[in-house]
Amino acid sequence: MLGSKAVWKKHIRGDTLANSNNCCSVCKSSGGRMTCHERWGYDDKRSIATLVSFEIHCSNCDLVAHAGRAFKLGYGEIVISHLCAMNRWDIEHALAILKEAMDVWIERSKKDWRVKVASNLVEMYPELAALPGFVPPAILY
Repeated sequence: MLGSKAVWKKHIRGDTLANSNNCCSVCKSSGGRMTCHERWGYDDKRSIATLVSFEIHCSNCDLVAHAGRAFKLGYGEIVISHLCAMNRWDIEHALAILKEAMDVWIERSKKDWRVKVASNLVEMYPELAALPGFVPPAILY
């Protein structure tokens, strides 16, 4: 969405990896492929999605973050196993949490969202203002 992979790879991903000491921000593992993941906050009443930060995910935590897609691709067992191990949940509880998350995702997917980027992120990475649907923070409040 940024139009320039260089901005993402060299700046945002590089900074986020360095800030996390090349470890997963969720489970703290340090091996394997690491993905830079966006963290969003949602104002469901006003349909505003706010990009609040970035974090690093190992491959298993990234599957959990994108559980719906992971299940479609056949990685559902890994998602459930990782959720259970990281949170000390039983399978039934993990499945209930996943269903709840999917229900929220389904409802949110019905809306047209405006995009807000946390001001500290826009200051660090001005290219984020080019995101589709971006509205400067001053206009939203």
